[in-house]
Amino acid sequence: MKEECVQLFQEAWREHRGCVLGAFIGAFVAISILLFGFWNMLFIGLCVAVGLWLGKQIDDADDGWLQNLREVNPRDLREMIRRK
Repeated sequence: MKEECVQLFQEAWREHRGCVLGAFIGAFVAISILLFGFWNMLFIGLCVAVGLWLGKQIDDADDGWLQNLREVNPRDLREMIRRK
């Protein structure tokens, strides 16, 4: 029985990857809304979207302040925070 379920999932993933992924994302969003509430999930989604956008800008930057962010070492940031 277990092997049949795994085989069924693997076949669905190969043939209908978008549908399977969409179903999992939909289930995740639905469970999150039930647990945290609609407005909280909307806020979390907005924060994730802003973070993705900012990360994309940093990755695509050739010069300027965004390039400087790419070169920041996390250990240096910790030392700066500890000194203050």
